[in-house]
Amino acid sequence: MMTPTEQFCRLLRNRSAEHKAAAQLLFPQRLYGQMISILRQELDSMIRAIFLVSQSPHNRQHYINQTLNNEKWTLPGTRAQITDRHMVDFANTLHGWSCSVYKLGCGFIHLSVMADYDYNNPFLNLPLNEQQEIKQHLHDYHGFPLSNNLNVATVGPYLLMVFEKISNNLEYEIQHL
Repeated sequence: MMTPTEQFCRLLRNRSAEHKAAAQLLFPQRLYGQMISILRQELDSMIRAIFLVSQSPHNRQHYINQTLNNEKWTLPGTRAQITDRHMVDFANTLHGWSCSVYKLGCGFIHLSVMADYDYNNPFLNLPLNEQQEIKQHLHDYHGFPLSNNLNVATVGPYLLMVFEKISNNLEYEIQHL
């Protein structure tokens, strides 16, 4: 019989494996908007794992049990919800790119002008400092030329590498659970 933590880790790994399979189907077809949506979902798992690793064993079990019981995360002993914003901001203190990628990904998950990326550059909807941070991270981790403008056409070819980086970071965090 699996412990709740083992069940939770299995849930994260299964979700990640499905994201990977989807990304590998989407990428060759240049369905970059959907790739960014998948990145956002993988990042969602990663920020939750990062948050859990930072918690005391008691609180970690509390949140894991809430997930397995299909409940929203609340601070132990209260009804105050743990929001995605709280977890993204926390993950961003450790991984400076988390907030920007999450925000960009939300624009592709929810119907917005970002879905019109063939005609409008979704990166221009981010503050200039976040655009520069994304460009720098793409350069540092994936060799993106700093002379390139950020747009879906120039970033698209790097999305599978970005996915792999997030997925590997997720697995690293899962191992610490």
